[in-house]
Amino acid sequence: MRPATELPDEGEAGGAHAPPLGASGWSRARQDVAIVLWPSFLAAAVATMFFFAAFDPVEIGRGGPLEALLASRNAGYAFGFFVFWAITAVSSSLTLYLARTQRPERGPRIEPWMRDIP
Repeated sequence: MRPATELPDEGEAGGAHAPPLGASGWSRARQDVAIVLWPSFLAAAVATMFFFAAFDPVEIGRGGPLEALLASRNAGYAFGFFVFWAITAVSSSLTLYLARTQRPERGPRIEPWMRDIP
């Protein structure tokens, strides 16, 4: 039996037609999910700590449309964490998209007046 880190041969299932794998053995899609979710999770945890150090979730929900959802502090903390996680995941997704779709670099730009300089 082969160790899990080895790639399958071309004749085996998942060989020649398998998606490209990165150095970690994960597919590009799994890497992208990890690249987005892990940093956004950490950022959401920090944002939750700072936000709820200043605001009480029960006071925020009192008298508003989320009163039933934010009836207990733990429910408020969980709801706030998932809201922050969604926001930071969108931010991380946009960053990944922009990094993967960057324009190819060209040489230095030469202004028209610079062409006449020997």
